[in-house]
Amino acid sequence: MRRALSLLVAVTVLAGTVQAAPAIQIGVVLAGSGLDFWAPMSAGMHRAADDLHVELVMRSPSDGTALGAEPNIQLRMIDYLVKSGVAGIVLAPEPLQDVATPIPIAVPTVFVDRSSTDYNAISTVSTDNFAAGRTAALSLVPVLHKGSRIAVLRLAPNISSTTAREEGFLTVAREMGWHVVVAPYVGYQFRETEAQVRKALSGNVGHLDAVFAPNETTAYGALHVVEEMPVNTRPRLVVFDWRPEFLSALESGTIYADIVQDSYRMGYQSVETLVAALHGHPPHPKVFVDVVTVTRANMNDPAIRAVIAQYKR
Repeated sequence: MRRALSLLVAVTVLAGTVQAAPAIQIGVVLAGSGLDFWAPMSAGMHRAADDLHVELVMRSPSDGTALGAEPNIQLRMIDYLVKSGVAGIVLAPEPLQDVATPIPIAVPTVFVDRSSTDYNAISTVSTDNFAAGRTAALSLVPVLHKGSRIAVLRLAPNISSTTAREEGFLTVAREMGWHVVVAPYVGYQFRETEAQVRKALSGNVGHLDAVFAPNETTAYGALHVVEEMPVNTRPRLVVFDWRPEFLSALESGTIYADIVQDSYRMGYQSVETLVAALHGHPPHPKVFVDVVTVTRANMNDPAIRAVIAQYKR
C-alpha cells in the first residue's frame, strides 16, 4: 500500500510539471485600424482564433499610412511577425513602392479584403468586388434612364478592391447608356477626401442623377456634400461599406442604397482558411463573402440588421 501510494504521488507530481503545448500563433497585418470596416473584421478573426484554438498577433498601421507617410510599413510588420515565429499570416495588402515584387513571405499567407501581385498568397478571402460594383449600379437601374448623368468617386488607382468595384459599376453604366460626367480620384483620408468630393461635385458639373462612392471614406465625404445640397437637386447616392450614421441617411433618403460587406465573416473565414491550410487542407484560391444591399425598404429586415449590427461602435 505504501509503495502504491508513493507511486501515485510521483505520478501526480510528474503530471503537474507537464505544460500544455503552446498555441499556434497567427500573424495579422491589416491595412488600417481606424475605419469602422476593420473593427468587425478583427472581431471575426478573434472569434475564429478562439474557436480554432490559435493565438493572434496583430500588427496594423494607421489608415492610409502605407499609402502616404510610411510606404512599405507593412513589410516591417511582416518581417517582425515572421521573426517572432508565427506559423502563418493574414494580410490585407497595401501596394508597395520601389521594391522588387513579388516579395516572398517565409510562412503561408492568406490575403483578406483584397488581392495583390506584390506578394504570393495561398488564398484570398474577400468580397467579389467587381460583382459588388455591378450590384451597386444595378440598384439604380429602376430609377435611371438612358443618358442619366452620374459621378463615380474613385478612391485611389492602386487599391485593387475599390478599383474592381468602380470598374464593376462603370460596366453597368456603359451597358445602360448612362453618362459618366465626373470620375476623379478623391483619396483615402476623411478630411481631404471630403474636400475633393466637394470640389468634384461643384463648379461646372451641372445636374447629377446619381453618385457612387466605393468605400467608407468616399461614402462619408459624399454624404456630407450631398446633405448640403437642396433636397430637390440631390442625386441618388449609392455608397459602399457601413457607418452607424448611414442608418439615418437611409431613413431620410439621402442615401439611396448602401452595399455592405460582411466584414466579420471575412475576418473569420480568413483565419479559418489559414488554419485549415496549416493542418494540411489546401484552400480554394478565392473565397468570396456575400454583400447585402441596404435600402430604406429593407433596412429593418432581420438578415440586414444582423450584418449592420456588427458595426456597432
